[in-house]
Amino acid sequence: MGRSGAVKTGTDSAGPVPAAPAPDDVAKHGGVGLLDDTVSDDAAGRLYIAIARLVRLMRRNAPVALSHGSITALATVVNEGSIRLGDLAASEGVRAPTMTRIVDGLVVDGYAERIPDPADGRACLVRATPAGIDLLRGARTARAQVLAAGVERLSSDQLAALVAALPAIEALSGDEPSAS
Repeated sequence: MGRSGAVKTGTDSAGPVPAAPAPDDVAKHGGVGLLDDTVSDDAAGRLYIAIARLVRLMRRNAPVALSHGSITALATVVNEGSIRLGDLAASEGVRAPTMTRIVDGLVVDGYAERIPDPADGRACLVRATPAGIDLLRGARTARAQVLAAGVERLSSDQLAALVAALPAIEALSGDEPSAS
């Protein structure tokens, strides 16, 4: 048991595994609120670890020539279309100088290009090149194949639960659930 009386459940390379509340903690609080918070925290912790492991599995089994930051920036440019560098930085949650370095690398590698902003001649937009679109499509395909192989190993009950959870997972990621 840890100092708080919670039962330790260990750590993972993705971070600490949340601990369940000690029975006496639940009793002290009358079970009101604490158990609900713990269940929610446990679900979030389990989801975090599962996603981290899935990402690691996909990266290991379907490597891409670009860094994670470059791939996500390129994906944003492909999905959003031509975009100002500052807007791209904000979207990716990094500072403009960091995004400038990422975009410089994408431009040098031929995956993106800078074009004049028609609305403001002093600014430029970042646009994906056909090579960038192809690279992203290939990375998605390779990583989706790794994920599909895992999905095929699920039982029918697990698969049904995963499909039922997809709208919630999509909402957490900020994506709109697909209409399928």
